Amino acid sequence: MHRRMPQALLGAVLLWGCGGKPPPDTNSPVDLTPPAVLLTSPREAQRLGAYQMVRLEGTAGDETGVERLTWRLNDGESRVLESTETQEGRAFALELKPRPGANTVVVRAEDAAGHVAEAFVSFHFGSFVSAGGLHGGAVRGGRLYTWGQNAQGQLGHGDIADRITPTLVADLSRVASIAFNSNTSLVVREDGTVWTWGANASGQLGLGTPPVEGQTHTPDTQPRRRPTQVPGLTDAVSGALGFSHALVLKADGTVVAFGRNNNGQLGDGTTTDRDYPVPVRGLTDVVKLAGGSQQSVALGRDGTVWVWGNNNYGNLGQGTEDLVAHPEPAQVPGLSGVVDIASGRDHVLVLHADGTVSAWGLNASGQVGNGESGTGHEVRAPLKVVGLSDVVAVSANSNFSLALKADGTLWGFGQNFNGQLGNGQSGKEHQAHPLADTAVVGLAELRDVAAGSTFGLGLRRDGQLFGWGWNSNGSLGNDELQNNWSFPEPVKVKLP
Repeated sequence: MHRRMPQALLGAVLLWGCGGKPPPDTNSPVDLTPPAVLLTSPREAQRLGAYQMVRLEGTAGDETGVERLTWRLNDGESRVLESTETQEGRAFALELKPRPGANTVVVRAEDAAGHVAEAFVSFHFGSFVSAGGLHGGAVRGGRLYTWGQNAQGQLGHGDIADRITPTLVADLSRVASIAFNSNTSLVVREDGTVWTWGANASGQLGLGTPPVEGQTHTPDTQPRRRPTQVPGLTDAVSGALGFSHALVLKADGTVVAFGRNNNGQLGDGTTTDRDYPVPVRGLTDVVKLAGGSQQSVALGRDGTVWVWGNNNYGNLGQGTEDLVAHPEPAQVPGLSGVVDIASGRDHVLVLHADGTVSAWGLNASGQVGNGESGTGHEVRAPLKVVGLSDVVAVSANSNFSLALKADGTLWGFGQNFNGQLGNGQSGKEHQAHPLADTAVVGLAELRDVAAGSTFGLGLRRDGQLFGWGWNSNGSLGNDELQNNWSFPEPVKVKLP
């Protein structure tokens, strides 16, 4: 006569046969439940604008206890994850250094019975959208799409034909971050290489060869119609463009620059144009860069802000203005705890850790946001923007400013003649500070934003991209729009 196997023992045999560990006592209840892993930081799909350590936090729990915790970033090796016992289970916290572009961290928990559970979160370091004079770009799935004016080949398609709707740049893949300005484009790929194209009259593409002593140096100032790799840069994490110069942040926190240097905006101690990358003097531990017409800005990991170049309108935030070049970085006095920076033509924005914003520089159109505007209203030292709070990112170009709030809404101030503030108004010269009616109309849940010379772009968290402001030569990426016309409310950019 066959006897029926006890249910508990049957469960243990089945578990063991599936790769689990046999329980020491077959009369004990069998653990059939895998651990539970909860990740609380970073947020899923979070975009990081500054190159800083990312804090991984969470808990792992199991009814019989967690035996082993490991973590893995991207395609790296699995490592033991240290944790402490709490009422919620095993709590863990770890600082991670992201790579440029897409990142995924996986946490794996194993219990005493051999059950395994994994949780993962994905985040991105870099910019998804950028805007130049009259051209724009967006990254989707590591591929770059561009549109708008193309007279200097700034769209990267190998010709000078404008594109009214976004078109794939076939030569690039694994794009981590983009920076557009004027008629020039720059990309940092996931592998740390830098690629540039478009206008190059001042060597701002960085494609020249360093001079050899005793030999004549002929600068490379020819425009490029396709992305071209900048020689010697393989460890870049992000970049920024001024009107005719470029800045590149390296993984070690140092900065190189190339292009026009008439006001010392390259920061190499001279006023000589460079068509190849040169080190910016004295800067270390930098996490983000911004470029203006002829000034440059760097954010330090410690929350300090450094500036160099033109100071005609108090651009450098030192409390003065002058007509001389400033070819080496200087710290902006009185600023600490800064987490983001942006630069327009001749004004600068900084975001404080408490969600407020300060600004300084040219204020002819109210772009500093202090409630004043016009000739003679320059702001020479950091001043709080009126009425802004809960801000998580800032952007600027030309004579207007944008501030992205934690709720995903976007607020603007400054020049608005072409509807570049997106608040439903156009023809009005300026908005001197972010009042209640200066939110971009109808947009929320934004993930990334960009300011062009006379238009703006906003990428929503669901992947939809919108543009507003001046539409010329396809700058708003929608072939149904009238050319050379202002659109003061957002319209869809026709991303494929």
